[in-house]
Order: sequence, then structure tokens, then C-alpha cells
Amino acid sequence: MSEFVLKATPPRMPRAALERAHLHDAFRHRHDRTALTVVAPAGFGKTTLLLQWRRWWHDAGTRVAWLTAGEDDRPARFTLALQHALRLGGVLGEANDQHAPRRDTIAELTTLLAAIAALGVDVGVVIDEAERLPEDTVRGPLQYLLLNAPANLHVAIGTRVALPLLLSELAAKDQSFALKTEDLRLRLEESLAILDARLGDRLTLDERARVHGIADGWAIGLQLAISAIESEPDPARAVQHLSARHGAMQEYFVTSLFARLPPETSACLVRASILEHFDARLFQSVTGCRQPQDMLDRLARETPILAAGEGTQWIRLHPLARDFLLGKFEKLPPRERSALHTRASSWYAECERWHEAATHAFAAGDDALAQTYAARSLWALSTIGKLAEAREWLERLPHAMVAGDTDLRLVAAAVLAFSDRNGEALAFAQDVLADREATAPARAHALRIAAGSAAFGDRLGLLPALVDRWPMSHDAGGGPLSTLAGLNTRALSALHTGDGGQVRAYVAAQQPHGDAGTLRLAAALGRMLGALSHLWEGHPVRAEAAVLPALLHAERDGRRGMIACLYASVVAAARYERGDAAQAQALLADRLDVIERHGFPDNLVCAYRTLANIALEAGDEAGALAALHTLESLGARRGAPRLQAIALAHQVRVHAMSGRKETVARTLDALDHLDPAFDEPDMQPLRSEYRLAVAFARARAALMHERLDAAELHLADADLLAETLQRGNDVQRVKVLRGIVASRRGDPKAMTLLREAHDLAALAGNARLAADTHPLAARLLEEALDTPPPPAQPKSRDRHARAALLTSKEAEVLDLLGKGLPNKAIARALDVSGETVKWHLKNLFVKLSAGSRRHAVERARMLGLVT
Repeated sequence: MSEFVLKATPPRMPRAALERAHLHDAFRHRHDRTALTVVAPAGFGKTTLLLQWRRWWHDAGTRVAWLTAGEDDRPARFTLALQHALRLGGVLGEANDQHAPRRDTIAELTTLLAAIAALGVDVGVVIDEAERLPEDTVRGPLQYLLLNAPANLHVAIGTRVALPLLLSELAAKDQSFALKTEDLRLRLEESLAILDARLGDRLTLDERARVHGIADGWAIGLQLAISAIESEPDPARAVQHLSARHGAMQEYFVTSLFARLPPETSACLVRASILEHFDARLFQSVTGCRQPQDMLDRLARETPILAAGEGTQWIRLHPLARDFLLGKFEKLPPRERSALHTRASSWYAECERWHEAATHAFAAGDDALAQTYAARSLWALSTIGKLAEAREWLERLPHAMVAGDTDLRLVAAAVLAFSDRNGEALAFAQDVLADREATAPARAHALRIAAGSAAFGDRLGLLPALVDRWPMSHDAGGGPLSTLAGLNTRALSALHTGDGGQVRAYVAAQQPHGDAGTLRLAAALGRMLGALSHLWEGHPVRAEAAVLPALLHAERDGRRGMIACLYASVVAAARYERGDAAQAQALLADRLDVIERHGFPDNLVCAYRTLANIALEAGDEAGALAALHTLESLGARRGAPRLQAIALAHQVRVHAMSGRKETVARTLDALDHLDPAFDEPDMQPLRSEYRLAVAFARARAALMHERLDAAELHLADADLLAETLQRGNDVQRVKVLRGIVASRRGDPKAMTLLREAHDLAALAGNARLAADTHPLAARLLEEALDTPPPPAQPKSRDRHARAALLTSKEAEVLDLLGKGLPNKAIARALDVSGETVKWHLKNLFVKLSAGSRRHAVERARMLGLVT
């Protein structure tokens, strides 16, 4: 029958289909399960993945049949179509009883399953568009097929919605496996690869990252964006003006999505487009929808336009869908638009969500009410890391409103502390601290502002006096936020004196307080300081493990959030040191402006030094110098001489490698001119770091001039300073440069020094130390070892990442969890109680930023903790 031939013919594989490593790995480890399901809305690449699975099955010697389901596939027809698919796919031969009277579907399926079992080879059946199957087919023959499948039969099902299948028995036997929307959502590196393949170098890395953010991991959304960019003569401008309100994107939303929705649903979505996030109650309050939960559940299941957060009832619209809907919202009558914003503002105000209440009051035209709400929003925004939004509101508030309210001025100072106006915030905080009539809470608040301003401005000499006055009890005006800020202040001081263990002790002391609500930013800064301590000690694996799960969690609120960007600067530095330059660069893509505005000095150093190193590795000396000049300019603008010193010292490194003697001399003079700045009391704690940078720079200059005795003297200074500051990488860099000096002298101990530095760095996970320190070091090591240099990009995470992130017992639980074992089976395997297993699972969920068992395993695979 011709119609069955068409149903059994796989569609054409998209020409530019991307083979996604984590999905290939998932198939490789689970292709032998009985039931493999892929559940995701339209446009996430289900059919493409099923086609790849079909090919991979074929490559493994499995016989594969394809069946595209339809609404007319009632039980008998479905069974007949399946028989034709198996025959047309070459799985089974022609039946001898084609003209015999038809038996019932269960009997037919039983005969079919017996024939498959008799083959003695693996058989795969792919059923695509299974959401179209009638319910009696799903509950009847499909259910029977799965529950009675012989060991050599594997069924892959692609569907837009979860099917009413009872798979608990298969799950208990570890014979089922499911992929969902989040598994199919494109990751940044995948979007970058697709954009590079289609557009080449027409877009910068930042622009490609921006397109990824707009598409939000939706495969067809990315393809639509690419089509829009391809047709424009100016790709950069096309990225800036990407919109779903015109062109092919608009046409897709009109014809492929919204044309299929009931008018009432479309109307509600248009009105809800003014909301960044919503739950059923807010959705109903604004839109007037009569059954909001049913509507939202159906839209989340059947379309790609809604995304639900894990462990929460809050939902957001896909950015492109929201853009399209806002275009329609703007065509509503002005009075209706204002009324909708007023409803939203009132709802948020009742929930004391003042930022959102102010936003909608302002959109409704009620400026006075918006200012009142905005003033009340500043505190929360400043403590959860939404400082850009807080500053915008602060600039809209009347000066008299702020000036006449001491509490509001304190809140405003908390916002300005992490900005280029941190000097103003520090001055006001010091005024409050000098005021004998200030209340204990006001003094505690002022101490937090002063410490934040000093840290942001790199004026660490102010911190000890602030710590001495810090209240560490609620009765003294403190509180959880004050406690965390005090611990962070102590940790930052310890970091710059080289006491990494003490840094981590202060960070560990924060854990009982949690990291939710107003503690979010403070807890994030503490976690970041702990990661920096590992990085400075020369342990990039530990640094990455300390903060990567938190980065993944923070990115749920967007890649460009302040907290996500600060984390990313540290992870990028660690990734580069581990040899993964491409991933390090991707981590920083479309984030530098946020890091510049809101990053602490150490974030700027991590970001721009990493970019300079990446450019040098690629042979782009001009790019490296541009990054270092930017860091120098930022230091000058912020009044942070340490940043200028680090940038200048690395410029000496670049110019010395090329033998530019006059430029090196001029750059060294600029370094020397910074010296008096570190005599100032505010800067004295940073003098050792400045001296270390100068020692390295002078050693490199002496090497360039072949003044080997002078180079050794400067390296001796650097060695002592690096040991004092516990800068593990710098200690090994000294060894490398001493090895270079020895090689210039013809001293046989040269290779001993180089090998020792190389081996110690490798043990800590640093794959780039020798090559970054001096190009000759890498060549000498390569010749001595008689092996090619280590690959630039590691294929997998090493065991150090696992050891740094998990306890041994957590690792054992995770392994068993990855095998699909339930809690009782894990408890039996490890000879522990069920409560102990639950406790370990809870810790795993926290460390992996996971909301479920499946999510924990997927996060662990992404981190390379399980295979």
C-alpha cells in the first residue's frame, strides 16, 4: 500500500544536522534499552535526533524500521502499518499469510514479536510524531509492544507531548530512557558551531553568543535567526535588530504556531506578553483567563513558546515568542494597554515585588506610584545581583526623594558601591559610621557598603578597620546578610595575603545561612572568592569544580546576569589553564561589558588576562595587546593601579618575546611610575602583588637583553613573593624562567627545572603553564619528552574534577544513580540506610544544581563526573 510506504520512509536528514556529543553519548550508553522516548515541542530537533539514532543503529549492525504516526492509526491500522514498516525496512521478510483472515491486534502483535525474537539480531523501531496516535492505540498496541518486547527489540518514540504509557515496570528494570526539552535545548557551544558553519566569520563571537541568547536553545529559532541574518548586507546590524515582528520569523509564528491556537488562547498570550515571568494566578489576574492552569499546561506541553522553571510554578515566554506577541500587544488600544499594566502592577505590589510593580506602574503612566515602588525595590535588587536594574531606578528617582531619607540614601549607596560611583557610596557610608547617633542597623548597613565599595575600588587597606567594627550578632545590628558580608570581607583580605585555606574556611562558614533571597549576591561572592583561592594556588580543576555548578544555576536567569558573568570570568580562567581555550573564550562571549561594569578587580584580571592568553595562543599578538590595553585603561578609569600594573607586566611579556627593547623599556618605566601609589594606606596590602608583577617583568626584560645574572636576581625576588602569596602558578613560572636562564647558560639543570615545573603544573591540572610562560620552554620540553605537545582541548574531564566536587560516597551514589537504581537498591548496594541515601542525594542535588534524579545525572554527565 502506497500510504504505508510513505509512512515507513524516513524523512531526509537535514543537510547541516549537528551531531551533538552529549546526545550521542546518551544513545551510546542506552541504545540497548527497550523504550527510548524523546518528548519536546515543535522545533527542538526530535526528528533529526531520531534520524541520527537510526543511522547509529545501522552503523552498529541493528536492523531498523521507521514509522511516522498519524491520527488515523487506530489499533488495527497501527499494527498493519508497523508490519509494513518492518518489512520495508528489511527487518522481516514478506509474510506468507498476507491474504489470511485478520486476527485481533494483540494476536497480530504477538506473532510479530515472536518473529523479531526469532531473528537473533538487534532490531530498532522508530516511531515519530507519536503524539498524533489515537489514545486507544497508545494504551493498546503501543503499550503491549513495549511491555512484551523481546530482548532484541528497541523502540524509539518521538512525541511533542508525554504519552499515557505505563513504563514503570520497564523503568524498574532499567529498560526505559527519556530525553526532554531541556536535553534537546541547544547549548552555547552547539549554537556557536552551527552559526560558524552557516555564517563563517561574518559574526563576531560576541554576536554569535547574542544570537544564541535570542534563540534560547530552540533549534528552529536559531535557524530562523540565521536566515534573517544571511539575507542582510550588514550581519552585525541584523543581529542588533533581530525580531519576530517581521520577515520569516513573523511568518513562522503566524502560520506554524499561533494559527493553530484557539482565539481565546492567542488573546491571553498577547496580554501576558507584558510579563517577564508569570504563574497561573498572575496570568489570570492580568489576562482574565478562566482556566489558566489548564491553558498553560497545554501550551507548555505542545508548543515551544513557554518554558517552565524547575521546581517552581513560574513560567516565561520564549524571547522570540514574546517579541512577536509584544508586537501585537502594542496594537491594542492605549487605554487597554494601560489597564493591563495597572493590573500587573497591583498584583505585584500585593506580593511586595516592588521592582515589577514599579515597572508596570511606569508603563501604565503612573510615575508617582512607580517612584514609590521603585524606592522600595532598591534593597532587594541590590542584594540579589540585579544592580543594573537598581541603578536605572535610582536615576529616575527625584533627588529630593533620596536626599531627604537616610535609609533610602543607604540603600542607594549599596547600589552605587558596585559601580564607577563607588567613591560616593564609600564617602556616605563613612559619614554614617562617624555619626554617633546612627542606629546599630544603620551602622551595620554602612559597614557592608564601605567594605563593598573598598573591594570594588581595590582599596583593600580600608578593610581591616572595617572588620574590627563588624557586628557578628543580631543584637548588635547585624543579621544574616551582615554576617555573610563580614565573612566575605575577611575572605578577600585573606585571599590577598596568600592564605587560601582561611579564605575557604570563611566561605564554608557561610553555608548554614543559605544563599536565597537577599543573601544571593553575598553568597555568590563568597563562592567566587573560594574558587579564586584555588585558582591562585595553581589548581584550576578545583577552582572550576567550586563554581561551575553555581554558574549553571545562575545562567537560568540569563547568561548576562551579574552573578553569572562574575562566575564565568573565573571559570574561563580555569578552563584556559586546563587547555580549553575555545571554551574559555565562549564563556566570556557577550559578557565583557557586564564584567567591566559590575566585576571586581580580580574578575577583570581573570577575564582580560585569559583573553590575552587565548589571543597569544592563536598567534594574534595584536589581539593580546588590545586586551591588555583595555585592562590598563579600566585600571586607570577606576583608580586601581594594581590592574594597570598587571596589564603593563603582561605587555612586557608580549613585547619581550618579540625583542622590542625600546617598548619594553618604556613599559617598565610606566610600571615604576605606579610604585608610589602602593605606599598609600588604601593600597598597601597590594604592594606584594605589584612587586611580583614588576619582578616578572624585569626578569623577562633581562632575558631579552641576555643579562642572565640580572634575570636570576629578579626571579629570586619573584620566587619569594610567589611563595609568600601562595601563588602556585607563579611559583612554577619562576621555575620555567629559571630553566630558560639555565638553558641559555648551557647548564644541564635546565631540563630538570622545566620538567619539574611541567610535572607539578600538570598534576594540578594546568596544561598551559610552560607554553604561556615562555615559548622556548614548550619547545625544549617537547624535544626532551620526544612527544607532541598536549592537546589544546581535553576530550574529557579528569578524575581531579570529580574528587574536588564530590565526596567518595557521593560519587558512589551518583554512579548507581546513573545506572537507574532506585534508593532502596542503592542502599543495598552500599550497605547503608535509605535515609543515608536520601541525605547523599540531597547533597548531590545542591552541588549539581539539580532539581531531580534525572537532572542530577545529566548535570553530572555535562561536568564529566559520570560517563
